[in-house]
Amino acid sequence: MVLVKDYVGHVLIGTPLERPTRVLRDIAGIWRQWRYPELKEIYVESSRMEQVIEQAVKDPMNCIDVGSHLGTMINIMKRKSPNGKHIAVEPIPYKADWLKQKYPEVEVLQVALSDQTGEADFFFQPSRSALGGLRSHSLNDEKPECIRVQCLRLDDIVPSERRIGFMKVVAEGAELGVMRGGEQIIERDRPIILFDCVISEMEKFGATPKDFYDFLVQKHSYSIFLLKDWLNKGEPISFEKFEQAMQYPFQAFRFVAARNG
Repeated sequence: MVLVKDYVGHVLIGTPLERPTRVLRDIAGIWRQWRYPELKEIYVESSRMEQVIEQAVKDPMNCIDVGSHLGTMINIMKRKSPNGKHIAVEPIPYKADWLKQKYPEVEVLQVALSDQTGEADFFFQPSRSALGGLRSHSLNDEKPECIRVQCLRLDDIVPSERRIGFMKVVAEGAELGVMRGGEQIIERDRPIILFDCVISEMEKFGATPKDFYDFLVQKHSYSIFLLKDWLNKGEPISFEKFEQAMQYPFQAFRFVAARNG
């Protein structure tokens, strides 16, 4: 039944029924917004992510979608840049197969990304398969499934002649490792990066908000923005605001990084 739910959600992406389905989902979540009004910024992050992609991606930009899940974001990237050469990374085999069938023009890789290569355990929750990563996640005492996956570096999956203009990185705590494995691309191409950053998840990999900030801002001369600020051409945030945004009552778990100059 869970697999069927995922498949139906995947099939609806990019069809006229996608938006009405989302409206129904949002209506179903109204009780949570009423119960936890202090988390209002978190409730709108998914829609803001899509708005960021809509604004940032221009044809014929080449894009990378790390953690493609059911294909929502790669669908937008493909629509905004139909002549781009896109890569979708999805470690769970059945979802990677669906993406390959639906988007034959996209290079879909059934691997995990890291700053090291080799094989690793990949864990995901059957009832919420979006919660999958290289560290175990618990959800309502549900035992996660574990599969073996190949780990590659981002720099190794992109042909040297292909320039990358936009990356989305959602890796359940492994985002910094993904970026470290893509330093050549980041330094060479200066792509806009839309990424997740959750303290409780990054701690499983021994990373801290300071590690993230120093890597992007100090080492690679990027600025970090809240999604709403980047969309409205606002100012980047300091480290203090970056760290504070991830603390209760949370302002953000997702951010935009854009290169200065």
